[in-house]
Amino acid sequence: MLTLATSLPYDQTPLFWGCSVFATIVGAIAGATAFSRHNMDLVGILACGTIASLGGGTVRDILLSGFVRANGTPVTVYWMTEPDVEFLWQALITSFIIFILARFLKQLPAGTIRIADAFSMAFFSLLGAAKCYYLGCPEIVCICMGVTTGVAGGALRDVLTGNVPYVFRSNEVYASASCAGCCVFIFMMLLGIHINVSFITGTAVVFITRMVAIRLNWRVPSYQPLFEAGKQQKP
Repeated sequence: MLTLATSLPYDQTPLFWGCSVFATIVGAIAGATAFSRHNMDLVGILACGTIASLGGGTVRDILLSGFVRANGTPVTVYWMTEPDVEFLWQALITSFIIFILARFLKQLPAGTIRIADAFSMAFFSLLGAAKCYYLGCPEIVCICMGVTTGVAGGALRDVLTGNVPYVFRSNEVYASASCAGCCVFIFMMLLGIHINVSFITGTAVVFITRMVAIRLNWRVPSYQPLFEAGKQQKP
């Protein structure tokens, strides 16, 4: 059972809450910074930065609807209920701050969006995997939901800015990094390693893998077309 000495469910522990706050803030930073390039007004930045920050967890919780927590309460979209509505406020306030800063800063340091996005993806991936593990989901589902939580917000951000999402780019190790960290987390949990250690290790694997891949220009194998382009195939 995923409980600590305080008998709190893991998704209510200080570590889980602190990582959720950090992921929300850096996710909003990555989202609002990306949208600021498109000269959006305040409402646009607030809306889009918040979608980028909360999108992954929202998709996860919609997919998990029907699951029931150990205390008997059903799973709902986390930021829509008390006390988790604070995450909505965090995303909105962070996006607003980025909107203000963008008016005074001519240019952000190179790589700001990618670094913030890597942090966000790493923490959200493991938050998603840990939440599903706490709910008693099968291990493969925990991994899939972890990856979904980690990459969906970034995908929504890229779609809204008119870019090809990182997760769909053949020259980006993105979802693969998320999957690696979630797999490490699940493997360590199966070995009986404390969940805090497993959580932190999995998060580090995602972030380090993503940053090393960017630095060394790692690529995952891309799809090879089965047919030659431009040639009509016989039925």
